[in-house]
Amino acid sequence: MYFINPFKAIRPTKENASSVPIASTDHLSKEMQIDHLKNNPWSYLNVFNAENKQKSKEQFELMKEKSILEKDTNLSFYFYRISKENFKQVGIVGTAKLSAYDNLHIRGHEEIFFERSQKRMKQMDNLNAQIGPIYAVYPDNKMLNDLVEKELINSPLYSFEGMDGFKHEMWVISEKNKVEKICDLFNSINRIYIADGHHRMDALLKLSKFKQHQNPNHTGDEAYNFFMIAIFPTSQARILDYNRLIKDLYGYSPKDFLTEIKKKFKVEKQKSSYKPKKSQIFGMYLEKQWYSLELKEKPHQNLFHIISLDINLLHYYLLEPILGIGDPRYDNRIDFLAGFHGLEGIEKKVDSGEAKVGFALFATQMDNIISFADKKLTMPPKSTWFDPKPLDGLVAYDFE
Repeated sequence: MYFINPFKAIRPTKENASSVPIASTDHLSKEMQIDHLKNNPWSYLNVFNAENKQKSKEQFELMKEKSILEKDTNLSFYFYRISKENFKQVGIVGTAKLSAYDNLHIRGHEEIFFERSQKRMKQMDNLNAQIGPIYAVYPDNKMLNDLVEKELINSPLYSFEGMDGFKHEMWVISEKNKVEKICDLFNSINRIYIADGHHRMDALLKLSKFKQHQNPNHTGDEAYNFFMIAIFPTSQARILDYNRLIKDLYGYSPKDFLTEIKKKFKVEKQKSSYKPKKSQIFGMYLEKQWYSLELKEKPHQNLFHIISLDINLLHYYLLEPILGIGDPRYDNRIDFLAGFHGLEGIEKKVDSGEAKVGFALFATQMDNIISFADKKLTMPPKSTWFDPKPLDGLVAYDFE
């Protein structure tokens, strides 16, 4: 068995390719979801939004019964291009053994919300399938990248604009010699990093153990010992900022709050929306006014694991000591806003009263992610927003 393996995907027929897959719901307002459901009865939203587990399972099985979804007969890799204007990224969808995560050949970097992991596990157990891939990155490999580019000359099987506004295209690679070449190249790389999907990863590990305990004849080669993964070159992955919203000022008046911040930060009013252009500088939106914040002194040198990470610096020097924010996994006074919403997203939340203050951060860098993962350290939840992401449902992996 290889590090990364081909599999037989469950995927929509060509005529249903644009209406079945769904984008991350972070991209979709309730109105967008309602409108999509009206026009796309076979959308995976109807599986995920079903009123109960039984209806969700029935809808999934009906999609297979009606041949909206079909399972490939050949072991295949799936080349996946996501593009928009002057941006593109091309990845490979395959499967990996869950033990590769335990053995650190596949490394994560982010803490999780346990409730979300449990929800994911129940969903996959109910459907007996993984609908969306774990999104990972691999160190650029010229031979692998060249092999992929050569295939892209051919016409894709799928090509459509997704709900996220990006163009999604896919090629199915089932020729034995090409499949084996891809396997060999990934064996030579032998380390990849999870970009997005830490909750799914945790859910898959738990689900595998659950199924293992149910199976007295467990061998380790069953489908539930593997998971679906979409792997993109590190150089092509795009990371956006992941910003913070706080619901109150912990009893401070805005004036006193600013006074407290000025003890540790250099605070300057800005004439317009402010987005940090480098690390260790923050934007803050309070009472319709933008400010820039910069630490007056260098971070404490003994804080070796937070020096390079803005999210930890903001928490250690401001959110925790001044606003009383505890563990962001459990504190309901903090909220998170992905960078694709823009600074206007922060303004909208604060102006509406949903939050009292918002903070704009410089995006976490790929070097930080790899460094943390290699040191077996974890970042706080919601540290990175990779954009765009693979769609859910363009390919699915069943545990049968």
